[in-house]
Order: sequence, then structure tokens, then C-alpha cells
Amino acid sequence: MKKTWLSKLGATGAVGTMLALSATMAPLAHAADAPGVAFVYLGNPGDAGWTFAHDAGTKEVEAKYGNKIKITRVENVPESADSERVFRDLAAKGNKVIVGTSFGYQDFELKVARDFPDITFLTATGYKKAKNFGVYDNRMYQGAYLAGVAAGYVTKTNTLGFVASVPIPEVIRNINAYTMGARSVNPKVHTKVIWINSWFDPGKEKQAAETVWLGMPDKAVDLEDVNTTVVPAKAMEAVAAKRAELQSGKWDVFMGPVKDQSGAVKIPAGTNLTDPELQRINWYVEGVDGALPK
Repeated sequence: MKKTWLSKLGATGAVGTMLALSATMAPLAHAADAPGVAFVYLGNPGDAGWTFAHDAGTKEVEAKYGNKIKITRVENVPESADSERVFRDLAAKGNKVIVGTSFGYQDFELKVARDFPDITFLTATGYKKAKNFGVYDNRMYQGAYLAGVAAGYVTKTNTLGFVASVPIPEVIRNINAYTMGARSVNPKVHTKVIWINSWFDPGKEKQAAETVWLGMPDKAVDLEDVNTTVVPAKAMEAVAAKRAELQSGKWDVFMGPVKDQSGAVKIPAGTNLTDPELQRINWYVEGVDGALPK
């Protein structure tokens, strides 16, 4: 169920973002004048995950705009100083929009953006901004919360597992939301986290498994394809009730009171974490075992 949820949300978020991006581009009369839009990928579309979802989004843009835009894709770019060279080269070639599709590109891309003020740069799930540098993201933690609600009903051991990629705020939000969702229906639940410190490593994943920030009110996030042969009807009713609350926009996952794993109140009753606080979250909620990687 977890793998299906992650791939569905990844595809939905990426396609929605790319279509929103394409909508800002005015159609041009001549293909020769087509603006260049470049995407920098951490892996390749064969990963069946994050990069695959982004690539699917770029193909939808191409299908809609045809030769009115020119898309360039650069694959297998590490989140290191090496990426700065790639961003700088794409800017020098005249691309009008450059998209870094992974959190780790943020600082390198921002450095290049400052040298090319007439080019628009976008980065995935970051938190830094400049006049020509922005972030795209959606509230995937809301879907994680709903998955946790279902898991809290299904577990027979009160121990849940979460295979985590890289310890950045986005991933920590999802771990916390997943745990909070489970504990909302089963307070005895604890979540054990295994960090693989990689965005794509099938071997480690298999071993471990053994702004304008959009969310549910905007229909950007949901929980789909739940296996109802193992998740009981009562659990699905609870998921539906929480989904309705999230879709209303009147309640969100990180609304207090919320305690951290030491039992201290981190978010007081009646208050909610602001978006900047969510984008920098670096602590576990009550019920998550272990410590964050240094």
C-alpha cells in the first residue's frame, strides 16, 4: 500500500506542477522562437519513481504545446557542485525556464540564478527564494496522514515501518504525519524508520522494507488504490472522515496540540505550524522511535 501511495502522489504532484508551469507560457507563432524549458534529473525516468513522474509531466507539457516550446532533459546529475555546472550551461544556452527536480540542487541552482536574473529557476521542495528563483511542492504529508490512519487500523503489532530516503524536511514531515494519522486511531502505535540516505536505491529499499503550496483542498493530493481486502471498512470510513476535514481546509495535520518524541508539547492547542516552519521541520513527533541522522 505504501509504495502505491508514494508513486501515485509523486505522479500527481509532478504532472500537476508541470501543467501549471506550461499554462504560464504564451503560445508563440513560430517554432524557431520557442522558449527553452530545461529539466535537471537526479536519476533517469527508468527509476519508476520521482524522476519517472517528472518525466511524465514534461511529456504532458509537450503533448499540449508541441513545437511551441523546446524541452531539454539532463539525466543523472548528482546533488553536488557538479550540478552547478549543468545549471550554468543550460542558462548559457538560453533556456528561459530551468527546473531542478530534487531538493539537493537548491543551493547550487540559486547560485546560478543570481548570475542570470532574466531566467526563471524552479526547485523541487526547497525553501529558499529569490526574484527569479522559486519552489514548487504540494502537501504530500496530508496523504501520508491518511495512509497512517489506515495503517493504524490494520496493524496487529502496533509497530509500523517507514523506509525513508534522505533526511530533509519533506521526508520528516511525511514520517511525522504518517505516525500521527496512525496514532489518531490507535494511540499504541510506534513507527520505526530506516534511512537509506538515497533517493533511489532499489536494493536498500527492498532490504529495508523487509508555494503556492497545494494540498487536498486544491485536489493536488489524495490517497488512492487502497487494498480493501486487507483494510477494513471501518478504517476506510475513518480515512474518508479525515479526508473530508483536510479537503475543507479548516484543519490540517500539524494543528496542535502536538508533542515531540520526548513528550514535550511542540505545537500548542489551537495553533498550527506555519508553512516556513513546515518547510524546515527537523524533529520527530511522539510515537516515532530512534533519532534523526546527523
